[in-house]
Amino acid sequence: MASAKDSLSFGQYLQMLRLEKKISLEQVSEETRIGLGMLKLIEKEEHDKLPAEVFVKGFLRAYAGAIGADGGEAVRRYESRLEVVHKLSGSQAKTGLSGSALWWKLILILVLYFGLILLSLYGIAFIEAYSSRQTMLEAQVSGERPPATNAHSPKNLEAVGDSEDSASDKYRLRITAREETWMKIIADNGESSEYRLNAGEQLELEASSNFNLLIGNAAGVKITLNDKEIPVLGKSGEIINLNLP
Repeated sequence: MASAKDSLSFGQYLQMLRLEKKISLEQVSEETRIGLGMLKLIEKEEHDKLPAEVFVKGFLRAYAGAIGADGGEAVRRYESRLEVVHKLSGSQAKTGLSGSALWWKLILILVLYFGLILLSLYGIAFIEAYSSRQTMLEAQVSGERPPATNAHSPKNLEAVGDSEDSASDKYRLRITAREETWMKIIADNGESSEYRLNAGEQLELEASSNFNLLIGNAAGVKITLNDKEIPVLGKSGEIINLNLP
């Protein structure tokens, strides 16, 4: 049956044997010429502060010889413990590396995510700007090129010209009464028509060739022909005759 001593590591193993034989560390240090601090590190198994493996093995054999223990057993336990320490260190290194790699992956994902957001926003802004520019260009083009209508055809131009010529050939007579008056008017040498106007009333007539006017109150009317005022010479109540144009 294995004893508790068999489960001890190298430092604990040597320390237990030393204490059982009531040997102080100072005595071991004097006999082995190993510093007291180094012996304490061996008993505490502080691997990170111990020297290279080859030196430690030499110290263990010397320590074991000073207390009457098996140096080979102390070295075996040291090697076994050192293997465990190396495995733990490798596992911690892997864990640290995995954690670091995880952080880098997370940072990369975040960078890509925000990069996609920025690209999306830029794309939307570009599309809106492009659409706005296209709309402006279309508006400019439609403003420079008015839609064609039948009004530009020679036939319609001729009709418009005829209409304008016809309108320009007409004589437009406007009579505005300043005072009450009566008159007789003949248009285009046709039949005469009689009118009685009160102050402020207007009379408008058209003729193709001429007007003949008999006015019962010369000073009581204002006459324009094609928007041009015609002077009426005469006094209030005086009867006059005008031929226009």
